[in-house]
Amino acid sequence: MDIQGLSLASTVLSNANVQSSVGMAMLNKAMDTQEANGEALASMLERSVNPMVGQNIDIRI
Repeated sequence: MDIQGLSLASTVLSNANVQSSVGMAMLNKAMDTQEANGEALASMLERSVNPMVGQNIDIRI
């Protein structure tokens, strides 16, 4: 293998490493977003079961 071949191989491996890092960062961001969406959905479902709970206070004297 000549010098140019080694240089090309190094560049290809470096690019693959960068692409892998970017892919992992995007996956982590997508997972964080899905977790937040899941928490919001769970909260919305809890409120839909008893939507009036905690909104009014009934006082009789």
